[in-house]
Amino acid sequence: MSLLFPAYLLGLFGLSLPWLLHRFSDQDPPQHPFPTARFLDATNPPVSRKRTLRYRLLLALRVLALCLLCLLFAQPWLNDNAVNDNPAKHHIIAIDQSLSMRAGQRWDQALREANRLIDNFGASDSVELVGFDRQVRVIGSNAQHTTDLSALLESLQPGYDSADYGVLMQRINKLATEQDLPVKLWLVSDVQKSALPSQLNALYAPNVEDLELIAVQASDSFNVHLNASANISDGVNVDISTALQLSTDSQASPSALERTVAVEFAGQQLASKRVTLQPGELEIVSFNEIVLPAQSNPVLNVRLLESDALPDDDQQYLLMGQSQPAAIVLLQEAGSVDNDATVFVRTALETEDVASVESVRGSADQVSEDTSHIVAGREFADSVDLDILQFVDMGRNALVFNTNNLAPVEFNETLITGSSISEVDEAHPLALGEIDWFGVSFYDLPEVQLASDDRVLLKTSDQQVVLFERPTNRGRLLILNDPLDGNASDLPLQPAFVTMVRSVIEYFDANTSIPADVIVGDRVALPANVQVLDPEENPMVSLGESSSVSSVQFSEPGLYTVVGNRGEQGLHVRLDAQEADISTLPAATLDAWKARYDESASTDDSLQQAEPAATVRRQLSAAGEQLRESMWKWIFPLFAIVLLSESVYANRRLDVRRDGS
Repeated sequence: MSLLFPAYLLGLFGLSLPWLLHRFSDQDPPQHPFPTARFLDATNPPVSRKRTLRYRLLLALRVLALCLLCLLFAQPWLNDNAVNDNPAKHHIIAIDQSLSMRAGQRWDQALREANRLIDNFGASDSVELVGFDRQVRVIGSNAQHTTDLSALLESLQPGYDSADYGVLMQRINKLATEQDLPVKLWLVSDVQKSALPSQLNALYAPNVEDLELIAVQASDSFNVHLNASANISDGVNVDISTALQLSTDSQASPSALERTVAVEFAGQQLASKRVTLQPGELEIVSFNEIVLPAQSNPVLNVRLLESDALPDDDQQYLLMGQSQPAAIVLLQEAGSVDNDATVFVRTALETEDVASVESVRGSADQVSEDTSHIVAGREFADSVDLDILQFVDMGRNALVFNTNNLAPVEFNETLITGSSISEVDEAHPLALGEIDWFGVSFYDLPEVQLASDDRVLLKTSDQQVVLFERPTNRGRLLILNDPLDGNASDLPLQPAFVTMVRSVIEYFDANTSIPADVIVGDRVALPANVQVLDPEENPMVSLGESSSVSSVQFSEPGLYTVVGNRGEQGLHVRLDAQEADISTLPAATLDAWKARYDESASTDDSLQQAEPAATVRRQLSAAGEQLRESMWKWIFPLFAIVLLSESVYANRRLDVRRDGS
């Protein structure tokens, strides 16, 4: 038998209290002084007797009650290991489902090892199957019927995401807290180096009693990761830059490796180069002035001709010339005609095909639902028209320029020379600080009342507000405090105006578009009226979910299609370069990780940081929880019976003389 809190046994010193109580109940009779014994008759001296304890049964009850009370606080429990060499445990099998497990025969080895573990577990053991990469998923849990777990195991497949051992151990630690039995973790993985967390202490799960690392890796296997990018300078010729990196799971330094990189279109090879790769070093291969095929938005394929351990990252698609101008609605009042402001706005939007402009006369309610951006001229002093606010609250964007009539003012030097831009919010994504505002002069801007939460982006030297953003529920609303008539300022006549309009369109597009290149596992915000098709042309969001789903997560690499306001655009989902590095953890790191759960290991290791007392309490609590609870259930009723018996016996049999006689 062992004690969880042996310090409470110090309470046994209180056993002296019943003895003192019994001594008080057997006092000597009092003595009275007498002047003389001369006239007293002689008597025989009293017979002396030995002093003894009275009410021994009561004393025994009190001593027993104190002993039971001390045991209740000390919490005795039986050590399972002293009785059974193979105590019952809860086994968690964590199998790696990351991209690197696709290399060679790693996945097949992992399945064999996991099945071997399941077959060897005892009938009293509970087993839990967990799959992990960047996330941790509980596949199944079964106490006895291991055939069910084997069937679940056979249905698993490795994915394309990266792994994180730190996230795994934190989730396993949480699962272990839900178990009454001691927990042992069986980690079946390729012990990839890139999965190691930045903080080594994240590898320790204090509620896990034991850890067994089962490495599944093919010796001397290698992988070459390919990452390509393209740049089109004149619309006809394209320059392609390809980054290649060689990795191996061997601890020894392998020799150099030769590989061939090719650029293809529709199965035809456009160019190729032979390159020599060194392990761990990045090699750049450039293809200059490749003539684009005579096809709208061609897709080039850059790939390695030779195979390696991980063929999934041996090629990459490059989407050529898919940029399309943004569709902008220039909203004008009903019955109005084009004026200088609309001409200036249209010219700036259509410069270098930044946007395609459609004029609509009326309110924003008349704008098509497919329209994401509008530019409108409105008269306002402190609030924007309701129709524009409703348009923006639907997740769309608006740029409003203030056409409010200017109040007559007296001419002064400022009205003649003008004021310049003096304050720019450089922290805003519009990047207004990168625009050359030299030569732009503001003479007399309309008066505008700012709300408390408005964000001023541009201000003149005489503290006139030029551009500010008003917060909305969903979309983005920018307000330009300039009628753009060429009189209040010369802004629409300067090159800075075209640059500012382009920045605004790019800022709007960032709110309503999907990037052209993402990494597997990333979650991307899904704008309104946008659908994503997977490489098999199947929609990722069903029609019924289109109104409620706000993001999509890409779990497989490939070329996806984005269907939105700009038509169809390509989206390339590529693999994580770090996950494609199949190099394994150093032996010293693996030993340190295992030593974290080895009682005989030295505590000097960088991973040995737990408090010994906390570790002991965890082990004792995990090993003897059930038996400790059963002993407590026996001790407490016995303590109650003894305490009740002591009270009854003391009231009936104990005669304590309180008068001192």
